[in-house]
Amino acid sequence: MQKYLKIFNIILVALAMVMFFVIGFHVGKKYDIALDENDDYITITYSTNEQKMRRLMNLIDNYYIDSLNTDALIDKTINFVTQNLDPHSSYIPKTISPLKKQEFEGYYEGLGINYLKINDSLIITHTNPYSPNKDLFKLSDRILSVNNIKIDSSTIDSAFNYIRGKAGTTVNLTLLRNQEKINVAAKRTRIQHPSVSQYYMISNNLGYIKLNKFIETSAKEVNEAILNLKKQGMTSLVFDLRNNPGGLLDIAQEIADEFLKKDQLIVYTKDKEGKKQLKYATEKGVFEDKPLYILLNEGSASASEIIAGAIQDQDAGTIIGRRSYGKGLVQKEISLGDGSKIRLTTAKYYTPTGRSIQKPYTINDKNYNNDLRNRISSGELYSLDSIKKIDSLKFKTPKGKIVYGGGGIIPDNFIPLDTIGIDRWFYDHGYNYNIEKPIFEFVDRNHSKLQKITKEDFIKFYNVSELSNELAKGIKIWNPKNKEKELENFSVFIKATMAKFLFGEDAYNQVWNSIDPMIIKAKELDKTAKK
Repeated sequence: MQKYLKIFNIILVALAMVMFFVIGFHVGKKYDIALDENDDYITITYSTNEQKMRRLMNLIDNYYIDSLNTDALIDKTINFVTQNLDPHSSYIPKTISPLKKQEFEGYYEGLGINYLKINDSLIITHTNPYSPNKDLFKLSDRILSVNNIKIDSSTIDSAFNYIRGKAGTTVNLTLLRNQEKINVAAKRTRIQHPSVSQYYMISNNLGYIKLNKFIETSAKEVNEAILNLKKQGMTSLVFDLRNNPGGLLDIAQEIADEFLKKDQLIVYTKDKEGKKQLKYATEKGVFEDKPLYILLNEGSASASEIIAGAIQDQDAGTIIGRRSYGKGLVQKEISLGDGSKIRLTTAKYYTPTGRSIQKPYTINDKNYNNDLRNRISSGELYSLDSIKKIDSLKFKTPKGKIVYGGGGIIPDNFIPLDTIGIDRWFYDHGYNYNIEKPIFEFVDRNHSKLQKITKEDFIKFYNVSELSNELAKGIKIWNPKNKEKELENFSVFIKATMAKFLFGEDAYNQVWNSIDPMIIKAKELDKTAKK
């Protein structure tokens, strides 16, 4: 009897082992799970072809005669695959993934200094106000060395890599300040990089908020900016989304909720099976039923278009500017298990009236990224009539306004590119190094005086006419028909550039906004609305 029991036990063990290997094969080879950016599980089922790819890589790893970096080969393969999908699916290698995470969380690790390369010198312009190192550095400090690495013509292009690094580590810099060498030990730290780059009152009642991207902190930043401006008397708002490439979809929905009434549809998505997910506004909005002007241009994309589309479709505000980029595809960021990720398009989003904002594309579309060049050559950036509208993609808002799908948000009030009143030459070249260099040299020569001026006083009162007249002599091309206006705006550009060197990008924008045609249009519309 014991003999039979022993044989039976052996058979059971053998069956168990067979079951183990069968289950292991199915789980390890045919089925898998992955995590998306919300740590939700995504199930994966492997086809025969996909198992073939696994076997191929295994054979190369174990039997191929030459040494080969299969990790690099896999990276190239995944890149090739994603490049043959839609234009917005992409592969994020594990070396880049941490930087992407920092970007969406709104911080970076470093010293928090801004500097300019002039010849073979690195010259500090200003420090990030959120950096703990802000009092260690002064305007016009020359960086002579970083951790005993001399900064000269052979190392200057690598200086960024020397200065950036892991939070908590120390960087030793030698600076030249007022002709004296000083040594500074600065600690790298995690520095918040807000997505609301600036907000202020344009007039007694008209506020202004500039949002550069949609990251985890953006909804909170916008909410705080609105509440702060309301305390200053804001009853109308200019919300600037120009050149905002988008970001997190759920954050865009939260921000749109600030302007829409409870139960108004913000956006909906539709996946490959036609399943819809609808997002509605709640009662928490802090700026509902008030004049709202959203600024868009050809660089406004994705999440920016979600907000603009919702506001336009719900008749909750006015869109000013030029047709937006046209990105209506939803990506899900999914881990590939080794620190790398794939941003995979899994749905399309639609505005409340049912518009798809995605511009046309084909798989592996080589011409997709030339869209801006095509818009310029077609005249679309200069004339509203040049924007192609397709009657079959015509929709109607609750108040009867006609809106169009088929690629981007078409503004309610069109502002052409060339109304800025500056010669075409200056528009093409005004931001280049040859113009910025003499402006900074002036700041550098006079930094001891300029540092004593507050940002508010500089913006309101500082006069740059002397420097403007001097630099204008070196520019030979001015339009005789519009020379006076061009010279006036050239002076504003000089002042704005000085403000950037002294106080940062927000000061630059605040000075330049004084002649910005989109903001001027918003002021006109708001003034008319209040009559």
